Amino acid sequence: MQIIDNLDFQLHETAVCIGKFDGIHKGHRLLVEEVKKGNLIPVMFTFAMSGGKNIYSQKEKHHLAEELGIEVVVEIPFDERFMHQSPQQFVTEVLVKRCGAKKVVVGTDFRFGHARKGDAKLLQEMGKQYGFETVIMEKLVEDGEVVSSTKIRERIRQGKIEEANALLGTPYRITGKVEKGNQIGRTIATPTANIVPDSVKELPPYGVYAVIVSVEGKQYGGISNLGVKPTISANNAVGLETWLFDASLNLYDKQITVFLIAFQRPEQKFASIESLQEQIKEDTVQAKELLKKAFC
Repeated sequence: MQIIDNLDFQLHETAVCIGKFDGIHKGHRLLVEEVKKGNLIPVMFTFAMSGGKNIYSQKEKHHLAEELGIEVVVEIPFDERFMHQSPQQFVTEVLVKRCGAKKVVVGTDFRFGHARKGDAKLLQEMGKQYGFETVIMEKLVEDGEVVSSTKIRERIRQGKIEEANALLGTPYRITGKVEKGNQIGRTIATPTANIVPDSVKELPPYGVYAVIVSVEGKQYGGISNLGVKPTISANNAVGLETWLFDASLNLYDKQITVFLIAFQRPEQKFASIESLQEQIKEDTVQAKELLKKAFC
């Protein structure tokens, strides 16, 4: 997949979906599926993240877009130059000249151009003038509420990971390169893979989760602790420590993706390593049952 991060580019014969795409949730996927119809190049036009917490890091967002069949991601910084473009300039200079758009897909609440003066209706009118089809998608509503990134971030913060996953369409993920940790797990027969979540991510509460881990194209069941490992030390940084069931792999320096399937319990400090070891045994039994239930 091609990633473009500035306005100095040239594409041809494209179908472009436009939005923030934080999480690329089930509502966003309707736009993605629409640009994949026909023989045009499917493009996701979005904006570089700045400030605030996001469901996914930039890298995670790119990986998910590629998994869903997007061929080009145009991710432009929302800077002063871009902010002050008129709606007409955005259409003519970006969508027509740079993107080569023949089809543009947006949501009903889409706004563009300086002071958000452009809307979906104006885009539709300009599409007729400049030769591209405009598709306006209604918001996805489930159980009486609109599926939105705001609601998903709220569910994540509350630890309602299964509800968040249902709105996302795929399990919430944390991707990172495996680093060396305290190596305590090796001494109690549960060697773990440690990754550090990107600082921009909206993280769920610290605790233990049943997970699926993807590494080098293969998937494994496991259990993860998100937090600061208070039993080991009082000075640990926030990390995700994962033990894979029935797999003995050397994962150091490899990139892995951990999908959080179900929350099990809050992180806690144990009186001893032996007490922690006993709890891990109980957590493992529960995690295997949760994963079996989730995927049966």
